[in-house]
Amino acid sequence: MTLTRRLVLMVAACIALAILAISLVFGVLGRQALIAQAEGQAQAVARIVAESARLTEISLEEMRNVLLDDLATLAFAIANTNESEGSDIGTRLAEIVARGNLASIWLVDGDLRVLAHSIGDYGAVIEGETLPPALPAEALAALTSGRRFSLALGGPLDGIQYVGVRVAGGRALIAGQPVTVLAPVRAANSLPVLLAALLDRDEIQSIRVFDDTQGLLAEVGTALPPAEVKDIAVATIAGTAPASALRPDHLLVAAPIRDTAGITIGATVIALSTARLDRMLADYLLYGAGAAGLVFAIGVAAASVFAGRIARPVAAMTRAAREIDGRSFDPASLDRLARQGDELGTLARVFQHMAIEVQAREEHLEALVRARTLELEQKNALLEASKRRVEAELDAARSLQAAILPQALPAHPSYAGKATMVPARELGGDFYDFFAIDERHLGIVIADVSGKGVPAAFFMAISRTVLQSSARESRSAGACLAAANTLLCAQNPMDLFVTTFYGILDTETGDLAYANGGHNPPLVIRRADGTVADLPRTSGMALGVMPDMPYAEKRLRLDPGDTLFLYTDGISEAMDGEGREFGEARLRETLAGTEARAVDLVIEGVTAAVGHFVAGAEQSDDITCLVIRYIGPR
Repeated sequence: MTLTRRLVLMVAACIALAILAISLVFGVLGRQALIAQAEGQAQAVARIVAESARLTEISLEEMRNVLLDDLATLAFAIANTNESEGSDIGTRLAEIVARGNLASIWLVDGDLRVLAHSIGDYGAVIEGETLPPALPAEALAALTSGRRFSLALGGPLDGIQYVGVRVAGGRALIAGQPVTVLAPVRAANSLPVLLAALLDRDEIQSIRVFDDTQGLLAEVGTALPPAEVKDIAVATIAGTAPASALRPDHLLVAAPIRDTAGITIGATVIALSTARLDRMLADYLLYGAGAAGLVFAIGVAAASVFAGRIARPVAAMTRAAREIDGRSFDPASLDRLARQGDELGTLARVFQHMAIEVQAREEHLEALVRARTLELEQKNALLEASKRRVEAELDAARSLQAAILPQALPAHPSYAGKATMVPARELGGDFYDFFAIDERHLGIVIADVSGKGVPAAFFMAISRTVLQSSARESRSAGACLAAANTLLCAQNPMDLFVTTFYGILDTETGDLAYANGGHNPPLVIRRADGTVADLPRTSGMALGVMPDMPYAEKRLRLDPGDTLFLYTDGISEAMDGEGREFGEARLRETLAGTEARAVDLVIEGVTAAVGHFVAGAEQSDDITCLVIRYIGPR
């Protein structure tokens, strides 16, 4: 992805995240604003309810006072009318009651005996007629005694309010008015009427009013779960603070009702429709999406313009870097960018200077490389010539070394033999030898010189010559090795040594006299049973280490058909790719069962087994072996 696209996407993503965050913030704020508005409405309704209740009580109290005053005035007027006796007074009182919408009128004397009553034509007094017993006796006594001119006789009794007026002669007139006359006023100022007037305003669905004991005083509007409404009302009364609860289809808001002293005396619960909240959220989403699209388009356009201005210098620098890699860069191509005074201009100037230095250094290095290449080609030619010369000399030395070693045993009817030597390098340090000491005895030698290469090959030639010379001068195997050791110690400037096995075979009897100078003991393969065993060991140090060393000698009788296998450690210590050695035990297994094979097949079997074991691993030492089979006396 190009830098321009990354910048555009980055700016667009930042704008989108900012718009999303703003929309979420506005949504949360709008929700909180609606809830706060609903709580304000609930508080306003609670204040209206409290004030309405207070005004209703005041109105009813004032109307009651007016009613009492009217009754007192009416009673006073009746008391001062022309007095009549008997049924005339009762008839007059009955007419007044009928015309004045009164309940009843009583005329009593000082002993509170009924003198007249508004019972119409049934006479002034009915026998046994008495005042309602609940009228306060003290108030009546105050009227009849003349201490009060008029007096309200307590609260309503059975829905009737009584008022008394003093009448001359120690009498009193009592008038009763039904309190139902205040019902229209009470109904006009009741809570349900007031609450019903508030419904369907500002999405109000229902209103519930509770007192301080959680009792329901009034309710209007749609029905709601009682437990849900009562829980929020109880919480508001207990906490004396507005509370709200959002439901899937409505919003419940509760506000406390306080009296003039600020004491909570109840709660108002309002259910508001969530349609307004839904419309507001939809508007926020709509306007937010529109604003987001507009701002996003403007931001992408602006980002594209500024990203292009930012990315063009970077693209120019990238193109210049490619041109430097392709050896086609022209420093003048960045002159316009280098004239800028900002960081990109500084980068372009540094890049120009660096590119010029790099080009100069490349040209200098190329010149040096060409010179060094020419020198190397000349030296390589000399090395190739030297290598060819060394290889030719090594080939000649290898041919000479191969010519030094005998190719076949002397022809003799008493024995047959075969030998091989595979050097690890061009020249080897192993050698073998067999020579006739006289007509009856055969000398057998196998040796391994320490080290490899040319020094080992030279020391091998010297050792072979010394051993042959010593063997021809003495018929004892131990004495031969002792004499050869002394001579080699005197002619060993490189401190090399050679492990040697020397044996003398009597062709008439099969006796083998031998001495060992630190070499691997040869193996004997018996024709009779095919067993493979080491020759008994003799003590002796490798030749060339220390002069004047004695070498012990032992003898072994070879029966006709027995085979003597002599080898160097290049066979037993041959290693495969994992570093495991071929070993003497595996060599014995390979030789087992070869007692009847020809001697050349025995050598081929051993070398093939070693080659299969190493499986292509690099040869670490010379591989040399010698096989001699005793046939028997002539």
